[in-house]
Amino acid sequence: MKCPYCGETREKGIIESSEPINFMKEVRFVNRAKKSLGEFNLATPPLGGRASIEVFLCRDC
Repeated sequence: MKCPYCGETREKGIIESSEPINFMKEVRFVNRAKKSLGEFNLATPPLGGRASIEVFLCRDC
């Protein structure tokens, strides 16, 4: 997949966590259960497992 900014090829990988992976507009360490407008859950780990999502990295950007 090409980078939309520089046109170079991006590397495919994953982000994984034992905690839910959420899209948020700013870092927030308290009251994690409350979601603001525009925030949503990308992946939730199964009980005792890990959540993961596919990502693409451009090392040039």
